[in-house]
Amino acid sequence: MQLGGNGWRYYNHALIPITAPHEEISLQELNSGQIWRKREGGTPLLARWTSNFDCGYSTEWWYVIKDTPFNLASIKSKRRYEINKGNKNFEVKIIDPARFVEEIFDIQIKAFSAYPEKYRPTVDHDIFIKDILKHWKNKIVYGAFDNESDEMCGYALLTENTSYVDFNVLKTKPESEKKAINAAIIYKILLDYNNRLKDGFYICDGSRSISHETSFQDYLEKYFEFRKAYGKLEIRYRNVVRFSVNILYPFRGLLTKLDDNKIIHNIISILKMESIRRCCE
Repeated sequence: MQLGGNGWRYYNHALIPITAPHEEISLQELNSGQIWRKREGGTPLLARWTSNFDCGYSTEWWYVIKDTPFNLASIKSKRRYEINKGNKNFEVKIIDPARFVEEIFDIQIKAFSAYPEKYRPTVDHDIFIKDILKHWKNKIVYGAFDNESDEMCGYALLTENTSYVDFNVLKTKPESEKKAINAAIIYKILLDYNNRLKDGFYICDGSRSISHETSFQDYLEKYFEFRKAYGKLEIRYRNVVRFSVNILYPFRGLLTKLDDNKIIHNIISILKMESIRRCCE
């Protein structure tokens, strides 16, 4: 599949293709230099994409996907217990996000409160609510409701495409995690897509985590039989950024010792991606 000039989205100072990881992208806008124009949200510093997706051998770059039906009976008893615990404690169902905007915002804030300060996002209430009302209309949103209090304690946001579904976001209130809320949400999603998880259709949880300290993808692999689809990380930098990366790259080990604020953390994340890119060459 080839895309034209609108084939990229801006995310966290980077441009990422709007295509599926397995689809070929157009480099026309990148090669012409048009890609570096200012976007809604900011000025891009780099463009990042994946080639040779699901190559069949291990690399330092991967996506975590689920492309086979899930059978609860086939997993270990300890993991079945955790999933059944979540199902007992929560009702998970597809919701209209416009009806639960305040609940979603509250979950988001409480989930972010558990993030390390060096990459903890700040969320403006009004902007977040407007984004839900404007951009979530064509999304699939699951809500998890506590069976005792009927309180909404978590949500998942998915974007469905022809050949795959993007598992964009899963956020929960930290105090609900001991009741296995994450397991309940993921299990419900898998139940709903189980009949389609074949013939090339898959759920994509996204690429290898760079900025965040998370074990979520390991959790998906361990409990729900997701797998790594390896590929090659490709990066193209804005000129001034490429120069800075080349200067700072030899000092990346030293910089990791100073990883205590957002600016340094973002620099370290770029250098980590550069290291992965070089390993993939």
